Amino acid sequence: MVNYNKPITSIFPNLLKFRSHLSHSFQLNSLIGICLLAWSTWGIFDKKALESARHLEVLIYQHLIYVLEVPLVFMLLGQVYPQGWQICPETWGWTALGSSISSSAMLFYLIAMSRAEASFVLGITASYPLIVQILAHFFLHEALVPERLLGSILIGLGVAFIGASSDSTVHQETRPNNKLKVLILCSLATLFWGLTGLFDKKALITDAPFKVYFARCVWDAAIVAIMLIAAKLSKQTVQYRKPLAWRYSFLSSVCLSAGTISYMFAMTMATASYIIVITGCYPLFMYLFALLFLKEKLKKSRLAGVLLVVLGGLLVQETQGV
Repeated sequence: MVNYNKPITSIFPNLLKFRSHLSHSFQLNSLIGICLLAWSTWGIFDKKALESARHLEVLIYQHLIYVLEVPLVFMLLGQVYPQGWQICPETWGWTALGSSISSSAMLFYLIAMSRAEASFVLGITASYPLIVQILAHFFLHEALVPERLLGSILIGLGVAFIGASSDSTVHQETRPNNKLKVLILCSLATLFWGLTGLFDKKALITDAPFKVYFARCVWDAAIVAIMLIAAKLSKQTVQYRKPLAWRYSFLSSVCLSAGTISYMFAMTMATASYIIVITGCYPLFMYLFALLFLKEKLKKSRLAGVLLVVLGGLLVQETQGV
């Protein structure tokens, strides 16, 4: 006879474990979903901002907006840690590397975006999971999961299809030279974003996500000062009275911040190679948004490439928890 006075977890000893696993899986997938949506939208706003401002100006606008996040995140940390908090030196070191590499990647990416279609640039740079798979194995000692590697290969093939659709993505002036420059810029951005993910993971091993994000905000604020000095030394005048560029830069920064925070929390719940590869599927959403809001033309080869990227991402999704 069943004793109904016993707690349900004693009757079904695996129920609590199952509920805990279900909760963990739901939280992780929710964070990944937010990250995918935010990052795919971020690229669209970047492209719109570049229609009324130069790439250097857009980059400076975005980093000036990040400066405003420093006091906001500082106050949030005060609420989360009412007894006081501090950030360890290792976290400052890894976030310094992450911010500098990420800002460099953003610069290369914005220059490429100013010369090619959004879906092409974001499709190419989505190949960074291939780099992460190898780097995470050697530097983070993460296992090389066969299904995850296959997913990364599919993502790489998808990127190749996207690259094959580039005939009309580059401005007509000196097209061959511009095409090569765009591919080089995309490659540099891809490599640097892959390295950024590894530095973020190293930082998240040493401290909590909000603390890591605050450190990144502080470094981003310092980097904008460096960019302003560099612009002055190179005699490039930065125009600040461009309301449309400011508006889209603000929306881009909000999306990037929301995606980054979600991504950082997700990184504490799974391996770096899994999170970075699965969040690399954002080109599907980005491509749909580019068709709807940027009025880009539907190209079958590019759509096939995006679908391969997503198929690879779904395969990677099956390795969750490995």
